[in-house]
Amino acid sequence: MPEPGRAGRWRTGQQSRQRIIDAARERFMHCGYERATVRAIAADAGVDVAMVYYFFGSKEGLFTELALRGPEHPLHQLAELLDEGTEQIGNRLVRGFIEHWDAGVVYEPLVAVWRGAAVQPQVRNVLQDSLAGPVAERVSAEFGVSDAELRVELVASHLVGLAFARYQLKIEPLASAEIEDVVAWVGPTIHRYLADPNPIA
Repeated sequence: MPEPGRAGRWRTGQQSRQRIIDAARERFMHCGYERATVRAIAADAGVDVAMVYYFFGSKEGLFTELALRGPEHPLHQLAELLDEGTEQIGNRLVRGFIEHWDAGVVYEPLVAVWRGAAVQPQVRNVLQDSLAGPVAERVSAEFGVSDAELRVELVASHLVGLAFARYQLKIEPLASAEIEDVVAWVGPTIHRYLADPNPIA
């Protein structure tokens, strides 16, 4: 049975950790990776700078934690949908992706991750090793394809581009198109990326 004092310290530590994550998300969203400092994140979270390093090791480690959390990245959603089966995977993925953003979820975290990975090789490598790589292995096994890494990157870039045009740039008529219309246009393409045995033929 854990000691009461130790349990209390653990809860306090987890609360501090979550405050750091929340503060970092805001800083990375509004300042970008390069201008967001550990000192500013710690101040926003109301913790000592040393605590950020204790939990995450570095700014890169903190950003990596953010990049791997939550459903913002389309490959997170793809992994969850594969758990439910492969039928109509393209349509299901596009529908879930659009419904997620149409529900009012803040779009900026995905942009922050995308931009941060562009300037931070470590973050890019972690996304590849911890997210794209494992999802590609599942796609290879499920659909029997040998170029799964290329396929999942095509899926991710297509959906991120769609989200950027619909929610960031608000390009019409895409920005106000009905979900099912977007699914009908984009879903078959996403499915082809994943399942077509020979798309070049």
